[in-house]
Amino acid sequence: MARNKHGFFAIHKQQAVAALQDLFKRPLGNVLTLAVLALALTLPATFYLLAKNVALVGQAWESPTQLTLYIEEGIAEPTANRLAGELRGWSEIESVEYISPDEGLQQFRQNAGFDQALSLLDENPLPAVMVIRPTENWQSSAQATALAAKLRTESAIAEVRLDSDWLQRLAAIKQLAITLATIVSGLMLIAVFLIVGNTLRLQVLNQKDEIQVMKLVGATDQFILRPYLYTGVWYGLIGGISAWVLTAIVTILLDSAVATLAGLYESSYRLVGLSWDETLILLMIAAFLGLGAARLSAGRHLKEIEPV
Repeated sequence: MARNKHGFFAIHKQQAVAALQDLFKRPLGNVLTLAVLALALTLPATFYLLAKNVALVGQAWESPTQLTLYIEEGIAEPTANRLAGELRGWSEIESVEYISPDEGLQQFRQNAGFDQALSLLDENPLPAVMVIRPTENWQSSAQATALAAKLRTESAIAEVRLDSDWLQRLAAIKQLAITLATIVSGLMLIAVFLIVGNTLRLQVLNQKDEIQVMKLVGATDQFILRPYLYTGVWYGLIGGISAWVLTAIVTILLDSAVATLAGLYESSYRLVGLSWDETLILLMIAAFLGLGAARLSAGRHLKEIEPV
């Protein structure tokens, strides 16, 4: 029984190697097919990376880190400082930064470059501002909203700004990226299935005479089909490896642009590529698509070929 088992694996190994060698016997046609497969697999991998990185950015900014309080006009600075001291004693608040109207105007001149325009104003139009950072336990969106509602009850506070609108936009962009990646991935994977299936269908038809001879000498459909199954797997694996290389190149090319964009927002974020487990999943999906396409297309046409 051990001998039969050894012979079984030896036959499979022989057919797998023969299928790989057969690919190199027709380099021009196979290179073109593999190039199309690589591009078809690169698109979903690239869109997956897009959705992955957008999701990572969303996770990093999913909770508001600060609230901005605008003080009522006419409130004296000592009163505002006293309010800031009271707020520092709240258990929900980690830190309070008070920015007077003069400090705010100076920062605006430095950051915005409107020094000449601001010099035309007769008086400072900016209100006093407090920047509040909640404690770690109050960093969630719901708790920060509740803290903002509590702060609005203070009589000296004119407005509390919780910058959550851009978080909602980011969440919408993340959902759009995930949906787009899912749709494109589905379409491209179907394209890979059809490309491999059609390629092997033509190969079966071109080898019709050989298949008829093999059936005359007693070969079963399963035995004849096996090399085509391995060919489909090789198509998927080689296409998947090529897609991984192309995706890595795209990641490298876009990384500097992403780093520049992140630097404008005072962030050190860098583009995240495919991890090893994600690469393995890509190769497995590609191989199973090739196997399934070969099983469906080549298997159906083999049954239609009968010895004369």
